[in-house]
Amino acid sequence: MRNIVFIMSLAFIFVIPWEGMIELPGLGTAAKLIGFALAAFWVLTIIVTNRLRKPGSFQIVFCLFVAWNAVSIFWSADPIRTAIHLRTWIQLLVLVFILWDLYTTRTALLAGLQAFILGEFIAIGSSLYNFFSGDVYYYHYQRFSPADQSGPDGFGIIVALGIPVAWYLASSINTTKIGRLLKFLNYAYIPAAFLGIVLSGTRTALIAAIPGMAFGFASLTRLRPSTRIAIFLFLTMAIILILPQVQSLRSFQRFSTTTTEITEGDLNNRTNNWREGLKTFTNHPIIGVGSNMYRSVNSLGKLAHNSFLSVLVELGLIGFALFGILLTIAIIRAWGQRKWDARFWLTYLLVWAICASTLSYEYRKATWLFLGLLISSATLIIHREDAEEIGWDDHGSGAKVKPETKRTQLPQGNKEKHYLA
Repeated sequence: MRNIVFIMSLAFIFVIPWEGMIELPGLGTAAKLIGFALAAFWVLTIIVTNRLRKPGSFQIVFCLFVAWNAVSIFWSADPIRTAIHLRTWIQLLVLVFILWDLYTTRTALLAGLQAFILGEFIAIGSSLYNFFSGDVYYYHYQRFSPADQSGPDGFGIIVALGIPVAWYLASSINTTKIGRLLKFLNYAYIPAAFLGIVLSGTRTALIAAIPGMAFGFASLTRLRPSTRIAIFLFLTMAIILILPQVQSLRSFQRFSTTTTEITEGDLNNRTNNWREGLKTFTNHPIIGVGSNMYRSVNSLGKLAHNSFLSVLVELGLIGFALFGILLTIAIIRAWGQRKWDARFWLTYLLVWAICASTLSYEYRKATWLFLGLLISSATLIIHREDAEEIGWDDHGSGAKVKPETKRTQLPQGNKEKHYLA
């Protein structure tokens, strides 16, 4: 049963980049339906097997954070809106527990990351289809997004989040038949991501892509010189072919305003929005104004477009402290992993922080998907023979896996001690 739940979790991760593209009347989006089915089957599996992995510090603090969101209903100006938003937080909490319970091996972790990258291709393909069909989201700069109408900003950012993931996977896959195919797809994602960011016209995504690309070029130093040159030529040729096709796009020309907007502009009125939010925070510094109530504290009626400020204003210093503890745990767990894994996760956290600085991303699925996988990565139970069979190495280095050691377990304790009977 756990294998079935795991496959369902991969399907759910796969649809996250393009959630909302398929919507069934009266039932909701495909992502929502898969998510509910996954949660229900996971709970059923726990009941049948009488097995649940013990929560760690990250899961416990996240429970407290969600509980604080729930308590904020009592002082929210619109308790109904806060209560509706609370359902999102509960769903994210369940997602984090599912990831913690299921993703206990490196093979599972890499499969989850790969599912996300494959889903990214669907999102980019959908936005490309909208481009050719003339379905523009913002006409002023001709900005495009997938068919789910998630918006160019959200689309560009989720594409940028996939860049370090694709580089990491490409350096973690061996040269089996399936491994070669996945390696090619992961390297192909880099120019595809560039195209997606251009179509979105999202300046934050362009900036966030820089550390992801830096991590990727650093990964090339781990390869043989001939392989390094071949990959570099492949990516260069891809960009050369794409660049002339997008230079005339107004969404591409929008990137030229990035420096001016940062130094002289108001970040599309974001700074005025933030100023109003900070003013409200001084009136409610401890408990905030209530979950999902940032719209009520600014004259534009908009979200914060900054995850850190959003949590601070809505949940006060108490909620912000809990959110900060969660991020601190993630940073510590990332730092404590093996060298290359640590670089990957720290790079991802940096990319996420850049994206979250101009978008309210604290309640998005991608945020807690990767934070959950990061925490799981820090406590992996490594099945070497499984990694060899699927074509992934268990060190993230592309080296051959030695099958003589069937299982290597971290010193936190034996497998049974990690589960509640």
